[in-house]
Amino acid sequence: MRDRVRGAVVAVSAVTALATGLAALTGCSSGGSGGSGGSGGGPPAALLALPADLDAEAVAGGKQPAFEPSEVHLAVGRTLGMDVRVAPLPHGWRLVEGGDTALLRRDADSKQSTCAPKTAGCGHTVRQSWTATAAGSTTLTWRYVDLATCTEPQNPASCRMLAGKEVRVTVG
Repeated sequence: MRDRVRGAVVAVSAVTALATGLAALTGCSSGGSGGSGGSGGGPPAALLALPADLDAEAVAGGKQPAFEPSEVHLAVGRTLGMDVRVAPLPHGWRLVEGGDTALLRRDADSKQSTCAPKTAGCGHTVRQSWTATAAGSTTLTWRYVDLATCTEPQNPASCRMLAGKEVRVTVG
């Protein structure tokens, strides 16, 4: 009986993790009554996460289809957060188009997780955030790039793109 209960708990945990991951990939956003969702430090009104490195490499290798764009709808004053995994790899996600600055104000990045010092191969998660400032539509674009191919180290657009992800933001 104990094994059945343990198996059920593992199955429920796996389903919960899968649902959370799917919500992040599809761009579901909350209409938000939980927290301010503004730039005052509360939780974002919409929170997404870029696909995992392994998923991006599968797209780059043609093993799965390209990432579909996500759609986010925000009210003026509400915040969008994008969690980006930063790992010491030869490939990584880089923001190449930050959207229309008349509609979205880029807020400071914040670390969501960290690694212990001198931990080999460990990465961390950074939350990039934008606050909606005016009505309209714009697109944020990230590229999963080969960092060894960059002709300009500070310009991700100069690197070979392996995969891409767009988030279409409508404010109003």
